[in-house]
Amino acid sequence: MKKSILLIIVMLTGSIIFAQTSKRTSAYNYLRNGKLDKAKEYIDPTISNEKTMADPKTWFYRGNIYLQLALTTEPAYQNLDPDPLGVAYESYKKTLELDEKETYKVDIVNNMQVIAIKYYELAVGNYNEKEYIKASGNFEKAYQINMAGGKNDTAALQNAAIAAQIGNDHDLALRLYQQILESDYGNPQVFNSMSEIYKAKEDTAGALSIIQEGRTLYPDNFDLLIAETNIYLAAGDVENALTNLEKALEKDTTNPIIYFALGTNYDQMGKLAEAEAAYKSAIELDDNYFDAYYNLGALYVNQAADIQKVATDLPLDATEEYDRMKEEADGLLKKSLPYLEKAYEINPDDIKTLVSLKEIYTRLNMMEKLKEVNAKLK
Repeated sequence: MKKSILLIIVMLTGSIIFAQTSKRTSAYNYLRNGKLDKAKEYIDPTISNEKTMADPKTWFYRGNIYLQLALTTEPAYQNLDPDPLGVAYESYKKTLELDEKETYKVDIVNNMQVIAIKYYELAVGNYNEKEYIKASGNFEKAYQINMAGGKNDTAALQNAAIAAQIGNDHDLALRLYQQILESDYGNPQVFNSMSEIYKAKEDTAGALSIIQEGRTLYPDNFDLLIAETNIYLAAGDVENALTNLEKALEKDTTNPIIYFALGTNYDQMGKLAEAEAAYKSAIELDDNYFDAYYNLGALYVNQAADIQKVATDLPLDATEEYDRMKEEADGLLKKSLPYLEKAYEINPDDIKTLVSLKEIYTRLNMMEKLKEVNAKLK
């Protein structure tokens, strides 16, 4: 009697194994016939059954079915799973883990490339729809899948970081940019981008630190030099900013922005002759440089104001000295006019330029031009 019971148990066990492998075979056949809903229905139970879950063939079939679900254009099959690409990828990874004989490796490597391309396409679509964080996630998945296949796709990783930065997820962007640095991707712009993120986080020390790290690796990179200079300028560190600007000028003597920045620094340091020369150099290189024209005009106006203040404080009987200083101040105001009027010509709606011109025209008794400026201010 005991032998009969044992025989029945063995027979039942065999039928269960057969049922699961039969489901797997049915799933495969449904896939071949394009019946993706039935293929999914039959393959899903096999990955949790102890008789088939350790067989690489089970996971390989599952990967193939879900990959087709991700690629199908048939509306009836497009919403059977919220993340068919992810399921396909995880299924293929599991297959490789179990497939000691590497029976399916070649097919899986090829299919993973298809999955990576699909994630990349999804990311581009997200980006175009301004869904930047979704785009970042899909670009990163494309990168990870390519890495699993032995391909270091730094372009996808960089796109992921850029999308995260545009989407204002600062921590995600920094993590992705750090991955790029660790992958030995030789692009100094990564340091610049990371510095901009630290500045957005109001972390000036972090912004300066990452730029200096970049400058150590790329000491001759002009963009990093300027980025470091801008941090110094924003922090009011005039001495370091000036040192960097002079280095920048050694690398590029045709950039009006460098001369303008030099002029601004010299101006702040009270080196007026140097500031004047730098502003003029900027104007020579760019005849439409509003800020350079305005700052040069303001340089003369401020000198005139300083002289006029001293003259006003003179004793009442110092008439001759007062007249001399007033004439000197008026001469500086006249000297400022061509530059401020050019600034007004470039940008006729700039209020500070109009106000400066109004004060000068009043002081120099230039009534016709004063009327024009007053009309504009109204």
